[in-house]
Amino acid sequence: MMILMRKTKIDSAMDELSLQGALNFRGFGDYEMNDGRRIKRGKLFRSGSLAQLTTEDIEILESLPLLHVLDYRNIHEAMQQPDKLWANAIYECIPANPSEMPGVEPARLMAYAENGEAAFSFLCDLYRRLPFENKAYWQLAQWLQASEIETIIQHCAIGKDRTGVGSAILLMILGASRATIICDYQKTDAALAVYRARMMAIWREGRSDDELQAMNCLFSADKAFIVSALDAIDERYSNTQQYLKEEFDLDADTLEDIRSRYLEFA
Repeated sequence: MMILMRKTKIDSAMDELSLQGALNFRGFGDYEMNDGRRIKRGKLFRSGSLAQLTTEDIEILESLPLLHVLDYRNIHEAMQQPDKLWANAIYECIPANPSEMPGVEPARLMAYAENGEAAFSFLCDLYRRLPFENKAYWQLAQWLQASEIETIIQHCAIGKDRTGVGSAILLMILGASRATIICDYQKTDAALAVYRARMMAIWREGRSDDELQAMNCLFSADKAFIVSALDAIDERYSNTQQYLKEEFDLDADTLEDIRSRYLEFA
């Protein structure tokens, strides 16, 4: 699938990086956590594929210290559109999709997501499954604990579903409120607006109205999707602390160690 990129504008209140070739790229800097601390700028990022980074983008990323890239795409996705990496990048691809579910590439989903309702149901189910027994998010938690790691980019194809749940987990680890997690997720819908319109134009020819509704849903970041993930966590575990302990072996002391490195008082 051809990826059409647009210049990503980063709100200066959120982060200082602006990349031309990374769809839906943004940082977590300056989000306020429940304890009043804020996420340090220039440390944690989320994005779509890094396959179309420009030379200027790579120069910017190469300037960041010990940058680790965690790619949530399936192996064949990553091979078809490999990330453009740089000299000091440490890269790992660990698929985040549940093994019993297909990939989320539109060409594969269209085989059964025959209308908007079916696509919506599929995505809600995907989000309910992603938070549990997920090796990709386990790796994210391990990287956050490593004192030698200073900067992390997590990404998938367009930075919406797999990265959306990964970002929610990161924010939970740092002590964000549910409202902050949802707010961060919903920024993706606006970030994908131009890309979604272009992809819909590409797919429009020869497609039925039902198929176009499905495609529009698959490229949208509906609040209901991330709420499905958060509700599934609440249903399985009594609180966020238990979830983080059971799924990622993060106890209170470990969480505070992570927070002390990535958070600061304004």
